[in-house]
Formats: sequence, structure tokens, C-alpha cells
Amino acid sequence: MKKIAFALMFMFLMQGTVFAEEEVADISASAEKEVEVEAETEVAEPEITDNGIRYVNLYVSGDGISLSSYPVFVGDTLMLPMKEFLSHLDANDFSVDSENQITITYGEKIIAMYLDSTKAFLNNTEAELPKAPFLSGDIVYAPAEIVCKNLGFIYYTVTDGQKMTLYADAPIDTDSARNSEKRVNELNLSSETPCLIWVNKSNFTVHAFLGEKNNWHEVYTCKCAIGAPGSPTVTGTFKYFSRESRWSYDKFYVGPIMRFHGSYAIHSTLLKYDGTDYNNAVGVKNSHGCVRIRPNDIAWLISYIPLKTTVYVSER
Repeated sequence: MKKIAFALMFMFLMQGTVFAEEEVADISASAEKEVEVEAETEVAEPEITDNGIRYVNLYVSGDGISLSSYPVFVGDTLMLPMKEFLSHLDANDFSVDSENQITITYGEKIIAMYLDSTKAFLNNTEAELPKAPFLSGDIVYAPAEIVCKNLGFIYYTVTDGQKMTLYADAPIDTDSARNSEKRVNELNLSSETPCLIWVNKSNFTVHAFLGEKNNWHEVYTCKCAIGAPGSPTVTGTFKYFSRESRWSYDKFYVGPIMRFHGSYAIHSTLLKYDGTDYNNAVGVKNSHGCVRIRPNDIAWLISYIPLKTTVYVSER
């Protein structure tokens, strides 16, 4: 059962997944091109430096997306083509008026910025932006982090060499999610990645969180099956260390596989070799110790959760 609202996922690079990669505009290597664009639109050329990043991986609701205009770095600030970017978040109330004021509203959140100025009003509070929004052609670029956080999204970035991964997600506003978040934050759980998985054996539920220690926000949850009484699922704090495509048996297979402790893993329910269900039961104790979830749920987790993520398995 999904409870994810809006997610912008740029998958963690060490996971080894095939990513939707957006090449970053190399301004230092193509300065003449940028000058020409700005000259044509009569917008002052921003001071753009090369920080070595060449690709940004973009994900929304766990799915890779591509933007028609490249991301750009102004110094160390990631600037995105804002109108197109926001459309993937279903935040479509975006406008630029004749006085170059950019207005973005999302629910009760409101951002007012100005082209070529670092002055801004973020939810009615005056603020200074790290870098000024600018035009490239007729495309408005603005600071991604400022926009995400002030629209209420969770925002994290991870850089690995020439590639950047950006995580942005909207917390799930439900009593169940708030209870789950309170529990994991009280436990002081940490992770080497911006993600965390909690398997609650008492209610047969897998929770996925985004954030950091003491500040985890639930982004996904689903029902699961756990170990039978004679082969219980291990409890404790572990690390997702191996991703495998499938485990095959005489009449069925399971996969993909997310191993977190020895041969213990989170994987699909049992599937026939024609792709149909062999046994899709969840909410029961019927496995040899692994955590079984439905195929659409494991597909989401495997594409979203990076290797080295903490997996916490509890009795309650």
C-alpha cells in the first residue's frame, strides 16, 4: 500500500542501478554559448563556476525523469529549470510577471523571487537567496534546494565524483506515518544513506523513510509476510548489502532480492515462471525467514533504496 505523496528521487549512485541521467551544463567549458544565450535574452550572465559535477539523476515518485533543459550549477548551488521541474511535483502554480517577480504557490506555501536578484520572500518572510534566479532563453532557473524546502519538501543531496543524487520528498501527513516517524526517531537510528527501512513484525509492515538521524520522514509503506514460527525473521539493526535479481525454485521464484543479513532478505512474494502469482499472501507468518512483499512494492523499494541503507527489524 503506497503512502508516498510526491517524491523527487535522484537514486544513490553506489547502488548500481540504471539511472535517468541529466547532463549538467558545463559552463566553464562552454562559456561562449552561455554568453550568447544571455545576450540574446538581454539578461545579465550569472557568475557560473565549474564544481566538477557532470550529471544529476532525477527521480519523481521513484521514477526517473528527464528535463528538456539541463541542470546548471552557479558556484555550488544547483539551479533547475523551475517550471518544468515543479510540474513533476504537481506544483503547477508558477508565474513570472512584467516586473520579473517569480511567484510559486503550493497549497498554503508561497515563494516570491526576482530574476537577477537574491532578494526573496519565502512564505512571507524576507530572505536572501544563495544565488539569483536567471533566464536562459525563456527558461527560468532558480535554486532547487530553496524551492524544495520552502514548498515543504524534504531535501537531501549526495555527490559521488562527477554525479549528484538529489532526494526530495513530501512527508506523509497521516497519523500512522507520524507514529512511525516518532518511533524511529526516538530510537536514534542512523544510516549511511538518506534512506532507512523499518520492518515491524507485529503488524506485518515495511516502512521506508527519507532523511537523517532523528529526522526521518516516511515516504512509503506496504504489508509483508515474515518468517514462520519455526523459521522466524531475524530482529535487529542491519545493512542492505546485496541486490540480486532472483532466487529460483522448482515451481516458483522470488525477486528482486534485497539482502540485509546473511541469507535474510526482503524480496517479492512467490511468483510462477509465467509471472503470475504462486503465493502472494502478506500479513502472515509463512516464510523461511525472509520478508516477502508484493511485486509492485519490491519494484519500488529496489529502485528507490540504495545499498548500505540501514534495515531495522523489530518485534513490535
